[in-house]
Amino acid sequence: MGKAKAKISATISGSFNKHLDKIQDKIRELQGEGIEVLSPKLSRPFSCEGRFVRLETDKGTPGEIEFGHLEGIARSDFLYVVNPGGYVGKSVALEIGYALSRGIPVYSLEKPEDFVLSFFVKPERSVKIIKRLFIARRNEISFPKKSLTMTDIQNYVRDMVERRGFEKETIEDVLLLMVEEIGELARAIRDLKGLKVSDKREDVRKNLKEELADCLIYLLDIANLARVSLEDALREKEKLNSARKWRSRED
Repeated sequence: MGKAKAKISATISGSFNKHLDKIQDKIRELQGEGIEVLSPKLSRPFSCEGRFVRLETDKGTPGEIEFGHLEGIARSDFLYVVNPGGYVGKSVALEIGYALSRGIPVYSLEKPEDFVLSFFVKPERSVKIIKRLFIARRNEISFPKKSLTMTDIQNYVRDMVERRGFEKETIEDVLLLMVEEIGELARAIRDLKGLKVSDKREDVRKNLKEELADCLIYLLDIANLARVSLEDALREKEKLNSARKWRSRED
């Protein structure tokens, strides 16, 4: 299993109304270090509604734009806050809280002036230092012991695939590998149901767990290759499913 070497990714937060020029400078700095900036895109200001600055690349309502920015945070390795003078507005505070709730580290240009936020945000001007930190972290990857969200596990699989040097497989390759693992899963379930006799029952359950894990890894790898958040996809799909009427075959 493998893919092209994954980039370190980031999202930038800050007041467009006050510090847009510095935000764009930081985007260029991150990109210059080979870090992919998921949000916002490097773009010129288009309009200002109240105090909400809309960029030329922005589409949708202010709420939809902010939701897209939060999605970018969820897919990022870290959030970077551009806050000259330590200023953090309400929207940026929301974004910091969202990142922290997803286990995503937050760095900032300066120490936040808000006393509480200062305990959760690490001031770091140097993009090179942040980059070295994440490279070192990926080289030491191990499965976390804490409880994880779907996004946490998806991020782990992304890093694990890169760390183990699988660099040439396409999304089609990984799909075929997953289909092969589904066949292995079917055989493990056949053993479990007694359709094929196995010497040791505990071996059957061990095999079943391993095949389930393999299938999940490939599924998450496909999602990463397609740039799809499975956690968000599940939420959206269940929202649709909850509005449908269901019945069993016996009804």
